[in-house]
Amino acid sequence: MSDYSKQGMDAERFRALVEAYGGDRSRWPEDRRGAADIFAATEAGRAMVEEASRLDAFLALSAPPSASSALTGRILQSADKRVTLRRRLHRWLVGAGLLGIGLAGGLTGALAVAIVAPPTQIPMTDTATAFGNIMTEGEIAQEIR
Repeated sequence: MSDYSKQGMDAERFRALVEAYGGDRSRWPEDRRGAADIFAATEAGRAMVEEASRLDAFLALSAPPSASSALTGRILQSADKRVTLRRRLHRWLVGAGLLGIGLAGGLTGALAVAIVAPPTQIPMTDTATAFGNIMTEGEIAQEIR
């Protein structure tokens, strides 16, 4: 049993229930329905249910206005533009994010290689370069002979 069935229901709680769910008992929450039925049997309860039922009937009679086809078309057209713009932005941001991740990974890898494997020391002489020794013209002439 719920707290509402144990405690019963006062006029304030019943009014809040009827204003929220209407005069139709089937729309009332099941855990409150038992206590609400007991209060609905009183004169004050019947008056509240009757008032809510009249309001429900009035609301059922009034139909919502229908939108014109021009308005519907404008709404659908603007929705398509927003979705397209949103998709373009999403694609661009995903591409930029992947590019950033790739660059960060490349930089991290290069830094790791530079730290773990320092460059070898090249013996530096007067004629040494990264591509080999520079020979003088005399040395080149001797090699050719």
